[in-house]
Amino acid sequence: MNVLSPPVSRDLVVVGAGIVGASVAYHAARAGATVTLVDAGRPGAGVTADSFAWIGASGVRKGPAAGLRATATAEYHRLGAELPGLPVTWSGSLSWTREGSAPDAGPGQTIVDAATAATLEPTLRQPPQWAVWAPDDGAADSVGVTERLVAGARAHGARVHLDTPVTALRRDAAGRIAGVDTAAGPLSGATVVLAAGVATAALGAPLGVRVPVEPSPCPLFRLRAPAGLVRTVVNTEDFDLRQVAPDRLIAAADSPERTLAAVRSTFQGTGSVELLSTRLGVRPMPADGEPIIGPVAEVPGLYVTVMHSAVTLAAAVGRLAARELVEGTAEPALSACRPDRF
Repeated sequence: MNVLSPPVSRDLVVVGAGIVGASVAYHAARAGATVTLVDAGRPGAGVTADSFAWIGASGVRKGPAAGLRATATAEYHRLGAELPGLPVTWSGSLSWTREGSAPDAGPGQTIVDAATAATLEPTLRQPPQWAVWAPDDGAADSVGVTERLVAGARAHGARVHLDTPVTALRRDAAGRIAGVDTAAGPLSGATVVLAAGVATAALGAPLGVRVPVEPSPCPLFRLRAPAGLVRTVVNTEDFDLRQVAPDRLIAAADSPERTLAAVRSTFQGTGSVELLSTRLGVRPMPADGEPIIGPVAEVPGLYVTVMHSAVTLAAAVGRLAARELVEGTAEPALSACRPDRF
């Protein structure tokens, strides 16, 4: 059995109630740990709320976290069985480019022709000659999932401190983690899990811990649209697009004007489509684009979980990180994601 070094503890403080921190807190509390979850705001109110929230394991072929990403949809199905009513929609995803040649299909994907694309998305003005269909993909109500995870953590005994900014990490005389300082006073814990997104680097810096994560802007547009205009998660060179309510779409793209024009030119019946809001989320982007997950060797008791594709990976990372934290075992799927690779 592989054992993590330094050793971990069953007394945890999780900093950050975004979807990753909430998942770690839920899974650790469910496994019997004593968990304190603390956040400066409300569950999922930060970058989690500004995520396009596409859940997909298809097409994953390479990269340090390829094995982790390949489990994403299965882990969400497992989580949905544990938390019935979890707000995830399994619509599949349809992707295409302007190139005429047939694309390559990755694991879990199928190449479909124009007729099939038109069946999957009936309002397309001009179905693509070829598209990639991933029937197992889905999308989450990211804030709703986070709230359910926090409620699940509470149900398993976790203490939750919201609207409570963490100001510093605490260490004892031997240099080991002892908890956190907050605006409302100290919170004790033998292990601190940093799941604070882009704030993770600033919290680690006073301890000499370098977490190479930078803010990466991610515009998200909300549109008013007719019911049923889009049925799947649609991915093109112009946008990622999906229906989130009978009269609402969200799009991840660069420009609101170009996105609105592209939606109108791609789908029929879009005369009434209008832009409702624009949000600019600041997602945490590790230096190499891959998750940073695991213990920090130079600060015993400190464990980091920061990543892009946080919504996609949250169910898997929460379960695996909790196993490492509560049981002290090293999970092979996380082995290439360690902080010491930098």
